[in-house]
Amino acid sequence: MNHRERFQEILDFLKPYQRIWQNEIMLMYPNPLEGYPMEWIEDLRRFQNKEDVIRLEKKDVFDYIESPSLIKFYKRIEELSQVPQIPNYEKMPEEPWTWLFMIPKKQHEIRRLAPHLNHLYHTHKIDQVLDIGGGIGYLAQTLNNQYKLKVTSLDMNPELQKTGTEIHIKNAKDPSNKVQYKNVKVSDQGEFVEILKQNVMPVGLHTCGRLALDIIKVSSSKKVPALVNFGCCYHTLDKSDLQNISKFAQGFDERLDMHKFALTLACRAHRKMDEKDFDLKQKVKYFRYAIHILLHDHYDIKELVTLGNSSPKLYDKSFGHYALEQFKRINLEPRHTEEELNAFFAHPDLKLLIDRMLAAGMIRNAFGRVMELYLQLDRAIFLEEQGYQVTVQEFFEEELSPRNIGITATLS
Repeated sequence: MNHRERFQEILDFLKPYQRIWQNEIMLMYPNPLEGYPMEWIEDLRRFQNKEDVIRLEKKDVFDYIESPSLIKFYKRIEELSQVPQIPNYEKMPEEPWTWLFMIPKKQHEIRRLAPHLNHLYHTHKIDQVLDIGGGIGYLAQTLNNQYKLKVTSLDMNPELQKTGTEIHIKNAKDPSNKVQYKNVKVSDQGEFVEILKQNVMPVGLHTCGRLALDIIKVSSSKKVPALVNFGCCYHTLDKSDLQNISKFAQGFDERLDMHKFALTLACRAHRKMDEKDFDLKQKVKYFRYAIHILLHDHYDIKELVTLGNSSPKLYDKSFGHYALEQFKRINLEPRHTEEELNAFFAHPDLKLLIDRMLAAGMIRNAFGRVMELYLQLDRAIFLEEQGYQVTVQEFFEEELSPRNIGITATLS
C-alpha cells in the first residue's frame, strides 16, 4: 500500500462530509440532519428490526439498500478501509499456564503479535524489546518465556509493575533472563533516551492518546532499529499539533483538523452492535435524544447536558420516569408531570425526528474506520520521512480487538 496515495484519497473523501463527521448529531439540534442526504436517511430509516440494523453497523448492506449513491458511499468506505494483513508466522509455542489470568482479548492479541515481534527481533538483531505502557507485563512475559527474548516493561503505574514482577517470579522459565520492570516516562530526555541507545525495539500495544506520538517521535529521532505501535484514545488528541504530524500532511492547503467528537468517532471505528445489547442501546439513544430535545425546546437549555451513565434498569421504566430522574441528577425543577412527559415522548413528530437522527447516526458511524486510518497513515508517513520502511497492517480479529491497525517501522 502506498501510504501517501491512500492518505490523499482519504483526505479527498472526508473533506466534503466534514459537516457530518465533525460533530455529534445531537450537538447540531435544532438542525441535526443538516448536511445529510435525505435520500440516504429515508433509505436507512426503513430498517428498524434488530437483524437489519446490526447488518448496517457491519456495513453488510449492498444487497438491500436501494439508494445507488448510498451504496456507492459504503463501497468507497470499504475500499479506503482495506489494509494488508500481517504475514502468517509459525505459531507461538504455548504452555498450559501461558494464558493464566489473561482475558480472551489479550490472549488473541499476543498470539497474533508475538510471532511478528520475534521475527523482527531476530531479523534486525535487536538486543531488547521495550514493552511501553505494559502494565502487568503480559506481553513482555510471554515474549520472554516463549521466545527467550530480552524484554523490559515500562509503565508509570508502580502497582501494576509490582503485580507483574510477582507473577513473573513464579512463572519465569529462565531465572537468568527475566523481564525487567522500570518506572520510566516516555520523554525526549532522561532515562528513556538512555534506554533507546541500547539497540532496542519499542513496542506500544494500544498506547493511549499522545503517548503513541511521543513514542514514535522520540524513538525515530534516536534511530531505533525497529518499532511497533498501535494507537488508541484518539479523543485526547484534539490539539492541532497532535494531528497531521507528517510534513506531507502539513503540506495540504486544506488540512483535516478533527475536533473532539470526530476523534471520538475514530475511537469507535470498529465497535459493533450485537443482538445481546441492541435493545438497550436503542432505548438509550431514544431516551437521550428525546430528553435533549425536551431541554432545548421546553427548558431553554441550548447546550448539550452531560447526563453520565445510568443504570440499565432506569430504561425499563417510562420516558417520563427517566426524565424526572435525570432532572434530579442535574438539579432542574420539572415543569411537566410524568404523564405529560410520556405524551411528549409519544408524539409522532418526535418519533419521526429521532428515527431520522438514528439513521443519520448509521451514516456518521460508517466514517470511523477511515478516520482512524487517516490518523495512522499520517504517523506512518512521518516515520517514512525519518528514513524508515513502514507497513500499516491489520493484526487482530476486529470482533475481539477493535483497535487492530498496527504500524511497523524498520530502518532502511
